[in-house]
Amino acid sequence: MSRYDMKKYELRHLRNNVWFLKIWMCETYAPILEECFPQIDFNFSAGDKGTCTTEISLSNEQAQAIENLLDVFKKHILLKKNKNIEPYFSDELYQCFALNYNREELPGTDITEYTHFGSLEHKAKEDRDIDARGELVEAFANLCENHPIYGKTQIIIPIPPNLSKTFHLPVELARELAEKTGKKDGTALIRKVKETPKLQDLSLDQKVKALRGAIEITGDVDGKSVILIDDLYQSGSTMWTVAKLLKKNGAKRVLGLACVKSWRDTDNQ
Repeated sequence: MSRYDMKKYELRHLRNNVWFLKIWMCETYAPILEECFPQIDFNFSAGDKGTCTTEISLSNEQAQAIENLLDVFKKHILLKKNKNIEPYFSDELYQCFALNYNREELPGTDITEYTHFGSLEHKAKEDRDIDARGELVEAFANLCENHPIYGKTQIIIPIPPNLSKTFHLPVELARELAEKTGKKDGTALIRKVKETPKLQDLSLDQKVKALRGAIEITGDVDGKSVILIDDLYQSGSTMWTVAKLLKKNGAKRVLGLACVKSWRDTDNQ
């Protein structure tokens, strides 16, 4: 799998300060929980169908923080490398989330329609709708607030636009998210140095070749944790290419945030 959403979890109070926790897709999500809360000994026990359970001692504040992170896993899409881009990249992108898919199938049909976030992304991009953009920024900020690893980042950087573009949604989102979260606006730290064709029209190999040498880092990211912003995560080639460039320039960790993930991994392969 290359995309994950937890769907459900169980966190309930048992007695005194003891809580029961059950999560699904344990192999994927347990390591993130353990990294986010290193002071808590989760000591998960494996269950069936990819689940794991534990009984842990938590304060009410810790239980709330864990529940907030589990809601991030439930509401949004965790993205990893799909098999198509594995030959090109290694571990450049530490984690990446999309708020949702851009489209979803209507039950019992092959017809798709925009999801809520898909509609917001479309309005914010095509219509330059300020309210839609504001709602996307609010959702990004909420994720950063409730995901400790994202919360500790220092810089927010957008996927850069072609030089000829006068409006680029990732730039607007990065600027507004930086202002809202108090992180550094890194839009001036990256730029395109040559035009690239519309990537949606290219095969994956053509995308990687088109992006090679097209982007440069123009500021200091050495030792910094960075959030990389894009509107649409399709094949992942752009996000992973820029993450690779940031790591090459000394970034400690690169985390991705996209408004939406395309409905299929096989787009333009």
